[in-house]
Amino acid sequence: MNEKSAFDPNQVADNAYVEPRGVLDQLNLPLGFVRFLRKNKKVLQIVGILVVIIVVVGSLYDSYRVNRISDAASALAISMSIEGEGKVVALQQVVDDFSGTASAFWASTELGHLAMTEGNYKEAGKYYLGVRNNLSETNPLYGLLTFGIAQAEEADKQYASAIASYMLLRDIEGYKDEGFIGMARVFEAQGKKQEAKTVYQEYLASFPGELQNEQLSRMIEEKITRLNIQ
Repeated sequence: MNEKSAFDPNQVADNAYVEPRGVLDQLNLPLGFVRFLRKNKKVLQIVGILVVIIVVVGSLYDSYRVNRISDAASALAISMSIEGEGKVVALQQVVDDFSGTASAFWASTELGHLAMTEGNYKEAGKYYLGVRNNLSETNPLYGLLTFGIAQAEEADKQYASAIASYMLLRDIEGYKDEGFIGMARVFEAQGKKQEAKTVYQEYLASFPGELQNEQLSRMIEEKITRLNIQ
């Protein structure tokens, strides 16, 4: 009578008990890997939280950057439509509020153009140089800004600096003509006829025969002839 019955509720409970299994056990992962995860549970949780934070912060920054670029473009468009002194103030505001953006670079370039038209050559050169220093040599604006710098220096009679800028411009694709002619013009302005003639001769020699521009070649030859008889 003391023998336990197979239908004894207590006996059924004892036989039916199974150690609880976690999610990791149900994934059929290698036992060593499961033990590693359990042993480093807290560390892995912290790492997971950090990853989530990084993703969220990165997403928020991307959103901020896109909005900032959009706001900068709008501010630039508005400032360009303003006339008179207010335009200078508005453009400078774009530079101050959105530094580092393409819109700020364009605003600085426009401020340089305005300074040139007003005869403020040193100020114009500073604007152009400030933008160029933030660009790579492969940027399409690099050549244009170098040309602006050279013109500002030439107009300000900073001849040594102007020649250096025109020499740099000469080696930039698409600006060879401006570079050579600018160098020769500056030498002529200083009364250095031989140096100017040498630049014109070098310029003329740089034309491939089959691509030679007859009209431009004739103009350069005339300048050389004029320097010879002066």
